[in-house]
Amino acid sequence: VKTPRRGVTTTPLQALGLMNGSFVQRQASGLAERAQKMSGGDVDRAVDAAYRLALGRPAKASELRQAGAAARERVLPHVCWALLNSTEFVYVR
Repeated sequence: VKTPRRGVTTTPLQALGLMNGSFVQRQASGLAERAQKMSGGDVDRAVDAAYRLALGRPAKASELRQAGAAARERVLPHVCWALLNSTEFVYVR
């Protein structure tokens, strides 16, 4: 049966691959590195740069607040990993 558009589906293996895959971990580290270079070392600017690079838009104030706190508490690659696993990134239309 032909369909004009594929339905949105994610299998458990796809979700686990995104969450635990070494490829995604490397990409998150690379994204964080690039965002840090763009920001000059400022965490909030790095988070905003990561949003712009991954999602094509600036971070909203609430996102910047939460992701900035997470980046300070953990490290920026964790925030980038979350961006790469976000629905907005995975299902961009």
